Amino acid sequence: MEDKTIQPLVSIIIPCYNYGKYIEEAVQSALDQTYENIELIIVNDASTDPFTIDILEKLNHHSKLTIIHHESNKKLPAARNTAIKAASGKYILPIDADDKVDRTIVEKTVEVLEERADVGFVSVGIQYFGAINKVSIPSPFNLKTLLYRNIVSVTSLFRKEAWEQVGGYNEKFIYGYEDWEFWLNLAKHGWHGVLIKEPLFHYRKHGKSMIDDAVKKHLKIVSQIINIHSELYNETKITHEEENLIKR
Repeated sequence: MEDKTIQPLVSIIIPCYNYGKYIEEAVQSALDQTYENIELIIVNDASTDPFTIDILEKLNHHSKLTIIHHESNKKLPAARNTAIKAASGKYILPIDADDKVDRTIVEKTVEVLEERADVGFVSVGIQYFGAINKVSIPSPFNLKTLLYRNIVSVTSLFRKEAWEQVGGYNEKFIYGYEDWEFWLNLAKHGWHGVLIKEPLFHYRKHGKSMIDDAVKKHLKIVSQIINIHSELYNETKITHEEENLIKR
C-alpha cells in the first residue's frame, strides 16, 4: 500500500447495544488492519448491561478510538448515523459489535474506491462463524438483483460523500434491512457497487438477532422498501418470478 501520509482516512464505525461480550473481538479485528490510516468510532446506544459499560470504558483509552454515548436507545440505523456524522474519514466501514473483519478488508476495498470514481460501495464475501461455519460469496452487484435480494453485505466500505448525498441510513428501519434500503438508495443516486469475491467479513451466527426479526417481519419491511423506492421498481422490468422472490 501507499505511504500512510497519503492514504485516505477510513472511519470504522461500530454501534453497540449490550454487546460487551463480543465487542473487544470486533475492535481488535478493526485495529489489526494492514491499512494504517484508520479511526475507530463506537456508538454506545444507551447500553444497560454493566459488563458492556465496563468493557467500553476499558476500550476508551485507545488512541485511535472514540466512543460516543447515546442518552437513549435510538436503534441501529441512528447509531450508525451518529458515528458517521462524527467521522473524519473519506470512507466508512460499518461493523456490528458481534462481528469481525479480515485484516486486509480495508486495504482491498479502499483500493477499489480509489481507482474507480463511479463506485460508491465495495462489498465482500462472508465467512459465517459461531453456530454456523461456512463461506458465502454473494452475486456481483446488479441493480435488478438488488431490487429483490440484498446482495451487498452490511459490512461494506462506502464513500462518506455518498452517505451524505442520500441522507444516511433510514432511521425508520429499526427491525432490519436498513442496509438493503441504504444500498438501494445509493444505487438510485447513481452509485455503482463492486464485489470482492473473498470472505473478508466475518459474520457471527448465534441465537436471536436483528436478522431473525427482519425475517419474521419480511413482508412488512419489503413493502416499506418498495414504497420508498417505487420509481426503481416501476422503471426496472421485474419478472413475476422475481416479484415473488422479493416477498419470500
